[in-house]
Amino acid sequence: MPCKTLLRLFACAGLIAIASSASCNDTGKSYMYNSVNWECEHISDVFPTTKSNVNSIVCFDCNIAVIEENTIPTFRGPVFNLSSSHVRKIKQNAFRTFTNNTRKFIFDKNELESVAPKVFSNFSASDEINLRDNRISKLEASTFEGTNVSTLDLSRNSLTDVGSVFNGLRVTTLNLSSNGIKELQQSAFDQVIFWSGGQWKYGTQQLDLSKNLLNKIIPSTFKSPTKDNIIRMLHLQENQLTVIENATFLELNYLWQLHLTGNRISQLYADSFKGLTILNTLSLAKNQLTSLPIGIFGRIKSLVVLDLSQNLLTTLSATSFTGLMNLNTLNISHNNLQTIEDSHLVALGKIHTLDITNTRIHDINLQPILDHHYNLRTLVINDNLWTCSKLMEIYKLTNRRGSGFSYPSRHFDVPNLHGIACSRQTLDSYDDLSFDDFLNIISKDHVFEDVFDYSLHNETDPGLNSKIGADIHSIKGMFVILTILCVVLFLHCVIKYIVAFLLNRNIIRNSPFRVSFGSNHDRVELLN
Repeated sequence: MPCKTLLRLFACAGLIAIASSASCNDTGKSYMYNSVNWECEHISDVFPTTKSNVNSIVCFDCNIAVIEENTIPTFRGPVFNLSSSHVRKIKQNAFRTFTNNTRKFIFDKNELESVAPKVFSNFSASDEINLRDNRISKLEASTFEGTNVSTLDLSRNSLTDVGSVFNGLRVTTLNLSSNGIKELQQSAFDQVIFWSGGQWKYGTQQLDLSKNLLNKIIPSTFKSPTKDNIIRMLHLQENQLTVIENATFLELNYLWQLHLTGNRISQLYADSFKGLTILNTLSLAKNQLTSLPIGIFGRIKSLVVLDLSQNLLTTLSATSFTGLMNLNTLNISHNNLQTIEDSHLVALGKIHTLDITNTRIHDINLQPILDHHYNLRTLVINDNLWTCSKLMEIYKLTNRRGSGFSYPSRHFDVPNLHGIACSRQTLDSYDDLSFDDFLNIISKDHVFEDVFDYSLHNETDPGLNSKIGADIHSIKGMFVILTILCVVLFLHCVIKYIVAFLLNRNIIRNSPFRVSFGSNHDRVELLN
């Protein structure tokens, strides 16, 4: 019995110690509303009362399960931050006493499961509502009705269905990434207004649905009905999409960037991207595309960046990139193309950067490609099946444009040219030969340091030499003409000086000859 009593006393003492350690300390005063800044620790349930208004809070090792009206009645600051405070629920009137001065609500890394509807609707111009990395699996319809915020972050939660959750929301960036969303209703975002959020945020309107479980997008799910309600960037990467249907993005007339990387897309149609009239960037990397429908890019003529890397493409045609007359950057690396020709790129009149890394190419006729594409300055050719002689030819052609090898790899343990692997001899067969297999084969050859430098710098190139010779001849002609002009000008100055000197000395005043020299105001008469 005495032992039990002793244990109870120790327990009570522990609870008293914990309670007494819960505190908030002033770290400085703010001139706004006669407020103070707090550093708190071990807070549970409610914050201490204070006569001053609280401007900011940093809470260490807190355990505040429920945010309600009396949790902190005197907060007047711009940032309400309760990150990592074990918050589980935000009730209806949690922020009723807050003023419109509060611009950010930070609740990341908590245990939130419930957010009351319209709890943020009293704030007309919030900068951020951060509910990232919580346990939210369901939200009621119109939870954010009347909410006006630049960034609403619900990423890294457990949402599976967004339904009509965002009806009445006005937002610039809506982040729903890393949830468990499997499907979207066609009207899911019909009553969401994506606005620019002010002059400094123009063009930043974006919807992030990356890293979910979406396997289908119903056409016209995403809309930009007016210039005041548009989506500029749409993130759908790392979902489970397999097909992009015709007219899927028909009503996104103002979209700039579309990211579809890391899905399972194997099927595209001619009108999959119809409606994207000002699209700038399209990423289809890390999918399962084996071919490109004829005319698929004819609807997106404004495209500047196209990423088709890490797909299963085996062939290109003269019509593969028809319509992309403004394309600047094309990435077709890590495909199984085996060949690329000038005719494949004929539509790309403004191409500047071309990446053909690891496409199993072992031969390329680069000269016509460079002749027809004057803007091509960055050519990435790493990890292909080159012979060293072909690689030297490519290097000389690209070096003539002042670029050389762009972003070369670093395979210095095998025969290589500036780190790009190559075989000394043409192999018997390149069928079904991967780059790793290629490395294994050429690794049996001895590596000599700078073995190709002599050939690079001393091998004659008739075309190059003739061009250099013609340039030198032109320079010599210009130099001769310039020299003659300089001599004439020098003689003119000397004669003029001599005549002036003779006139000044009255040596030629009575000369019988009459000679005019110089301009009208500097005429000399030589009299005999």
